[in-house]
Amino acid sequence: MNNTPYIGFWKRAVAFIVDGILVSIPPAVICLPMVFWQAAKMAQAEGTDAAAVHLTAIVGIYLFWQALGLITFWLYFALLESGKKQATFGKRMMGIKVVDYKGGRIGFGRATGRTFAKMLSYALMYIGFVMAGLTNRKRALHDYMAQTYVVRADFQPGDELPDTPAHPVWLGLFCVLLGGAAVVIIMISMLRAAPAIKANVAAQRLQTLAAQPQLLQQEVEVDGITFSRTRRGFQASFEADGENFTLRLAAPGEAVCCEGFECDATGFEECN
Repeated sequence: MNNTPYIGFWKRAVAFIVDGILVSIPPAVICLPMVFWQAAKMAQAEGTDAAAVHLTAIVGIYLFWQALGLITFWLYFALLESGKKQATFGKRMMGIKVVDYKGGRIGFGRATGRTFAKMLSYALMYIGFVMAGLTNRKRALHDYMAQTYVVRADFQPGDELPDTPAHPVWLGLFCVLLGGAAVVIIMISMLRAAPAIKANVAAQRLQTLAAQPQLLQQEVEVDGITFSRTRRGFQASFEADGENFTLRLAAPGEAVCCEGFECDATGFEECN
């Protein structure tokens, strides 16, 4: 039986999910109606200069939403964890609270530091949070940075804060696996983006060459992209991610389209 006062990963994870839902509500209630209103106005103004104004407003509302979300996140955690209950509503539901290195209540400044230290745990692909299940005294990265502990709600100042077994091998293995997964995801994303990146380069050069048709008296190859002039206008052919792609331009200044299969990967509409 575990008689230590510390709370490990799973209870803390459930509490954080509950808190995350609660924190997201106020910004959404304030900003969503404004987004819908501007979106409706933009739809009504489609094809006019006013549509761009409403789109800019939507972007501004989104940025305001992010800022409001950050402020709400900060005040929610900092005020409640430094308050009388020493816990957010999610933590209260799970019967846990936050204490300082002496087992006492933390102040608003320490709670603020702890809250923003969580961002480093995010940046490290949640490794900082997983540490709560694998380190001595069940401390997450932000607990180490703020010198805090997460304990049972019935813990009292002066109660013992004993050492617990740490699992550095498991933590190291988790870091390696997560890091490897991140590398794979990044590589897949780069491979998926490759056709779109090359297609944009090809489209820009195709417009430039089409404006000077004398340069396309015969096929021209630049950086693996073949440009040519056909009866239907101008075209650029290239290979990316193991697939062959063809972009077509009917006349200089018109829209470039994609011909063939896998056009979605290029980001250009399929030619009629």
